[in-house]
Amino acid sequence: MKSRRLLNIVMALITLSSCTATKFLPEGERFYEGEEFLFLEDSIPVNKKRLALELERIIEPEPNSKIFGMRPGAWFYYKTKNLKKEKGLKYWMKKNLAKKPTLQSDVKLEQMASRIEGYLRNEGYFQTKASSSMDKRKNTATAKYSVKTGPAYTIRNIIYPETVDAYESLMENIKNESILTESSRYQLKKLREEQKRIEDCLEDHGFYYFDDNYLIYLADSTIGNNQIDLTLSLSEDTPEQAKRIFTFSNVEISPDYSISNDTLRTQNDIEVHDSYTFINNDDYIRPDILTETVVFKKGDIYSEQAETKTRERLMALGTYKFVNLKFKRTDSSRLKSEIFLTPLPQKSIRLDLQAISKSNNFVGPSFSTSFQNRNAFRGAELFELKLNTSYEVQVGGQNNPPLTAYELNLEGSVTIPRLITPFNIDYRSLRFIPKTRISLGTRLQQRVNVFQINSFEGRYGFLWQESYTKRHQLYPINVSFVQLSNTSEAFNERLAIDPNLDRSLDDQFILGALYEYTFSSKSAKDAESKRHHFYFNGILDISGNLAYAAQSLVGAESSNEEKITYSQYSKVQLDFRYFKKIGADKELASRLLLGAANAYGNSSEVPFIKQFSSGGSNSVRAFRARSLGPGAYINNETGDLVIDETGDVKIEANIEYRTPLIGVLETALFVDAGNIWLWDGRNTKPDGEFDKNFLEDIAIGTGVGLRLDFSFFLLRFDLAFPLRKPLPGGLKWVFDEIDPLDSDWRGNNLLLNIAIGYPF
Repeated sequence: MKSRRLLNIVMALITLSSCTATKFLPEGERFYEGEEFLFLEDSIPVNKKRLALELERIIEPEPNSKIFGMRPGAWFYYKTKNLKKEKGLKYWMKKNLAKKPTLQSDVKLEQMASRIEGYLRNEGYFQTKASSSMDKRKNTATAKYSVKTGPAYTIRNIIYPETVDAYESLMENIKNESILTESSRYQLKKLREEQKRIEDCLEDHGFYYFDDNYLIYLADSTIGNNQIDLTLSLSEDTPEQAKRIFTFSNVEISPDYSISNDTLRTQNDIEVHDSYTFINNDDYIRPDILTETVVFKKGDIYSEQAETKTRERLMALGTYKFVNLKFKRTDSSRLKSEIFLTPLPQKSIRLDLQAISKSNNFVGPSFSTSFQNRNAFRGAELFELKLNTSYEVQVGGQNNPPLTAYELNLEGSVTIPRLITPFNIDYRSLRFIPKTRISLGTRLQQRVNVFQINSFEGRYGFLWQESYTKRHQLYPINVSFVQLSNTSEAFNERLAIDPNLDRSLDDQFILGALYEYTFSSKSAKDAESKRHHFYFNGILDISGNLAYAAQSLVGAESSNEEKITYSQYSKVQLDFRYFKKIGADKELASRLLLGAANAYGNSSEVPFIKQFSSGGSNSVRAFRARSLGPGAYINNETGDLVIDETGDVKIEANIEYRTPLIGVLETALFVDAGNIWLWDGRNTKPDGEFDKNFLEDIAIGTGVGLRLDFSFFLLRFDLAFPLRKPLPGGLKWVFDEIDPLDSDWRGNNLLLNIAIGYPF
């Protein structure tokens, strides 16, 4: 039986291979497969792997993407290239799936060899020689490049000759902060970066008209031993204005500027606030908000950093579509600054209607609407009112009638672009404006004929950006109230046999503070040029400590009747992610998620809404949402209620290989692992405790994904199945059971996750 299934799979692959588009090849042509590099032995060894990756980025053209030996993009191209109608399915395939084939004749071997030599010489390998050839097969061809780099030249001395008096006071700092170092390899891009750094330094000290083109490098490579002496000098053609420090004679702000209709200015349109001149101010936003946001004023020395900070701070207000800064010379050493601000529409409404399919078999519509006022009180405050609703029905279950659920979430918030604290904080010099956020919300979660959870939440806190890569959120006031009601008899029976679930759903206040830190190297200015990206998110959630201290002071803990019902716990969650680019458009993404929560003092259980869960479209995708664990525990008592499983500890790891197919289609291969646990073993959930043998409870799943990337959003389909299941008495590997041709196996193990956006 198994041999017949294997034969069927092989025959299916053979059939699919007929769609390789080779039958459409013009006579004498071959598909271009890519390039290979052969580095010949040199007197000084080179990092061949690193150089090959660098050279791949400069070689053209790129070969067509393949899957199982097929070139679907080329196949769609040939099938639709003569299509004349601009509508219908074939036209859609032509626009979104077809990819012009890359052929042997598209490769310019000599030109690419010259490009390799030029690139490596700019990297310090002055004796580089490159040759090329084409390795031809029946229907494919591969470019072969043989490269002899020669030794790398290094910098022996960096010489800064005497310059004009205007720059003399800055020369010591320029030398000390140089990115060029002695004994380092000569790299042209480093020389250009050093020129730009010196330009930025001088512009930050008032030299507005200075340009890095005025800096000239003289390189002497005749000194021997593969070394170079670099001399940095100032061009004789440097204009006099580039040697002067400029100050601001005036700063003009146009807070309601229209690009399409540049309103004529009159003397009556001019107002002065705190030395700033406002042109055509219609009181859309209070002048003091703008004067506190602009970091330079009349009489200040020009600074490129101050210009950049001002532009970014004005955009961060969230009220302007365009921010344009211009500078005009008024005399030999003074500038007039003109700031043109084009407002966004002040009010907007957004409506979203979605069809939701969850991996716990709940499907149904979701509707959300939001209202925004970007300048609610004339201080660039962002007021938001959001309403989210959803209705879900469980399909494929054993319940009759099927379980239904709905959710209603209403939240109002105000984000203020400044800190509102009892004490004054001067943040005028900061690149990013800190913000204060106040929010109130309520949520109703109803599992029809099972239970209802009502929750209310209020927050007061601060959001600030430390740098391009680092963000902080601190909510010193984070208050919630959770209430369970309308419980069914079956659910009450579940609570009776599951005391920890019962205690976690007690009516209670959550009175605490929350801090969140995020680091993302993808936010850096040079992120696009990096092959490695890191992301970290850490959350610390603490509740009940102040209330417990106050209660202890008044002695309320001595009487159960006087005892206040509130939660006391600490929770930590750490999310580490690493992304590595492979080639031009492929990526390896990985994540490690660690979480722990512990109740103490006034509480014996962490609130249900604060506990961890595992399984689902953004978790271990081979298991249904919130169904995994805790540990090796399996609930066989009231499974029809579909109560989410939760725990105190969470460990999860994911790795995913992402690659484009054709057009908007992408694919992925992934492996997920993880589980949740309880701190201690409870009689109601045996095998669910976290102990030294926790690795034995790790569940593992794998699968393949298909994604449609429409730029503005990504629709994801991930088909997964388990490899290892945590079971009482030990883990169970399922390799021997895997049989995708068996309908029973598919029904019990294959799980399709439909979601929007990447899982991490």
